[in-house]
Amino acid sequence: MGSHKLSVSLDSRSYSIHIGSGLTKAGDNSLLLPRLRGNQGVVVTNTTVAPLHLRRVQEWLAAGGYESTAIILPDGEEYKNHEVLQRLYQEIFRAGIQRTGYICALGGGVIGDLAGFAAATYMRGIDLIQLPTTILAQVDSAIGGKNGVNLESGKNLVGTTYQPRVVISDVDFIATLPERECLCGLGEVVKYGLLAGDDFISFLEMNQTEIMKQDPRSLASMILSCSSIKVDYVVRDEYDLLGVRAVLNLGHTVGHALEKMYAYRNLAHGEAVAIGLVCALALSVAMKSLAEPSFQRGLQLLKLYGLPMLLPMDADVDEIIDLMRRDKKANHGLSMILLRGLGDPYLEANIDSGLLRKTLERCKQPLMAS
Repeated sequence: MGSHKLSVSLDSRSYSIHIGSGLTKAGDNSLLLPRLRGNQGVVVTNTTVAPLHLRRVQEWLAAGGYESTAIILPDGEEYKNHEVLQRLYQEIFRAGIQRTGYICALGGGVIGDLAGFAAATYMRGIDLIQLPTTILAQVDSAIGGKNGVNLESGKNLVGTTYQPRVVISDVDFIATLPERECLCGLGEVVKYGLLAGDDFISFLEMNQTEIMKQDPRSLASMILSCSSIKVDYVVRDEYDLLGVRAVLNLGHTVGHALEKMYAYRNLAHGEAVAIGLVCALALSVAMKSLAEPSFQRGLQLLKLYGLPMLLPMDADVDEIIDLMRRDKKANHGLSMILLRGLGDPYLEANIDSGLLRKTLERCKQPLMAS
């Protein structure tokens, strides 16, 4: 199959996103790599991805004239912290990487964040290649330059905005994902459906069977659509200063609170986002900005892809609200991205805590019409 190319136009920080099958096979595809400042670098990956893809990627880099040293980190959101970041800096130093070196991030969102943060800050910035291996990273976290590490107080509270030199989303990586990891990525995909509206929602509804079977063409089309949506927001508000890019946080305010509350163990990111989407849909209805038919269609899309749709019964609603107040995107009070309609997101900056508490409790019960 052919590949798709997207351009992220950010003046001197512009780069390309390549999407397709077989993009990281050694040979002609090494030409997808941009001209980097130097040919010495590291491939940052984790203990799960390394046995599956590391050798192939290092051979692919070598075919493009780039030497690489592997750095293998532990796998899991709980390792996206300063201790692991410090270890990463030391490993990069031991590999002899200079200011003209590069970092290649081979993995999902955690590796992309850690490697991106390191690239942005090591010797005040070295070249970064993003090779996302999960659906979630290919449709979302590898694009746009945001990266971060978690603090005890919350998720991604320390980070930078640092654009990669290239993003290469090889759908072949997805075939090795566990089922749960695939579903997590689909939580972000549904988010993009709710942001984009009818056309993309209809695509997701009509192509569910092919996507769930991991048909390469359907996956590539899905990833292309999500990437295009995100790129549009990023180029209009690269540093998230204008409120444009903020709508990409749909589902994430409650989602991040859930992740923190369960110590990044019980719920994966995409699962927490899916539940957060249900809460955002329900609150949009409660605030009379979203019509019931659109609400039900949004819920049906989540159900179609087998995503979690209930706030856990043991979830402490008051703790969720407290964590929401401390979210990095909060601004003096309770705020969330809500919907006026499918494809029409907006920031609600003054949410009544009583209405929010009532809505969250309601989200512990099924909300779909029978």
